[in-house]
Amino acid sequence: MKKRQLTLGLMAIFSVNALAAQLQAPDANFLSKAAEHAITIDNWDQGENSASTFPNAYKFTHSYRISHGLLGSGLDVLMPQPLKESNQLDLKKIKVPVINGEMNMEDFLRDRLKNHSMVIAQKDAIIHQHYWNNTHKDSTHLVMSVTKSFTAMIAGIIAAEGKIDMSKPVTDYLPELKDTAWENATVEEVADMRTSLVIPKEEGKSWDNRMTLSQGYNGDETKTYPNGVADYLQLVTKHEGNMGYKYTYQCANTEVLGKVIEAATGQQLADLYESKIWTKVGLEQDAFLMSDPSGFPIASGGLNATTRDLARVGLMLQNNGKNYLGEQVVPSLFIQALWDGNEKVRAAWKLSKEGRLGEGWYKDQFRVLKVDGRTMLAMTGIHGQAVIMDKKTGAVIAMNGGYPVTESLRMAQIIFVKVAPMIFDAIESQPS
Repeated sequence: MKKRQLTLGLMAIFSVNALAAQLQAPDANFLSKAAEHAITIDNWDQGENSASTFPNAYKFTHSYRISHGLLGSGLDVLMPQPLKESNQLDLKKIKVPVINGEMNMEDFLRDRLKNHSMVIAQKDAIIHQHYWNNTHKDSTHLVMSVTKSFTAMIAGIIAAEGKIDMSKPVTDYLPELKDTAWENATVEEVADMRTSLVIPKEEGKSWDNRMTLSQGYNGDETKTYPNGVADYLQLVTKHEGNMGYKYTYQCANTEVLGKVIEAATGQQLADLYESKIWTKVGLEQDAFLMSDPSGFPIASGGLNATTRDLARVGLMLQNNGKNYLGEQVVPSLFIQALWDGNEKVRAAWKLSKEGRLGEGWYKDQFRVLKVDGRTMLAMTGIHGQAVIMDKKTGAVIAMNGGYPVTESLRMAQIIFVKVAPMIFDAIESQPS
């Protein structure tokens, strides 16, 4: 039996039998209960249903259970990161200007942003937490495109291990994508969303409906897409402009990145989520990773995790990629490259619609935003999911919600121009 010295004393790490991430079918009993409330496999992901479905999203599709480390798994079990719960930050004291006057931050989050939960952490403490919408600290929640950042972190980890070269063409790893829009793209350009794919999409969506159909997001489409999202990728054959010049946020790129990771390692992406991140950070609960019926995870938006564990991941990133024991989880060079950006991603950002948010860039499925002198690193998903890290205070905001519109400039401005900076300002003004 191994032991590691912790700040709270000696905690054991137990060695047990190996167990890969387990694929499970949609939860038929849950679907039956949901139908009693007029929620079906066809409409569960619509904005009006988000409050009911997002805390249970993985039950609507195939999914993997991602272990945080349990006895019987065959892996060393890292105890959850101990966090003090000072809850010293009172959001009711933060006043938010609104169209009809002023609201306190807590009411603003609940009533205007439709927030479901938030955990704010700094160093080794949770300084604020709330759980609304019939959730609690152990509730998982669909984090939407926050998932993208996790997929990219795995790419960064295996790149540091020499298993993948981000500068190489995608087709070096996925020759089946010759004659598609990715034929001349590098893995780095895919990770940075600098491919400018030509895909049909509805207003307010960053994805092609055929992609979600292929993933079984709204029911069984295996007759049309027997190989899941792999069949959809063959349908994307065009891009606009020169490859690499413009940032265009498109979910299909992350699915390609996930496929590259699997090809480069010979391992399932779900197993890598478990072995590279979920059992290494010191997390408290298992997660669930939704997948297409073929077993390929939804790399761009399928993770279901607790808000507390998202905050722990943010603290790990704030600690240069080290967990609370000082062990490297995500390469520090990968994280520094996110904060620093480069000329390519800065120029690509200026050409994108997100450039309206102000100075920033998109690199390796993370956003960096500079607002009023504050630099923030963000993992972001539609409907109000986010993990936001502030460079100056070292604090992390993890949040989940059900904002009723998928992609909205107003929502982005609320979170990144109003909510996050005001919270970080309040943290900075507190006595140390």
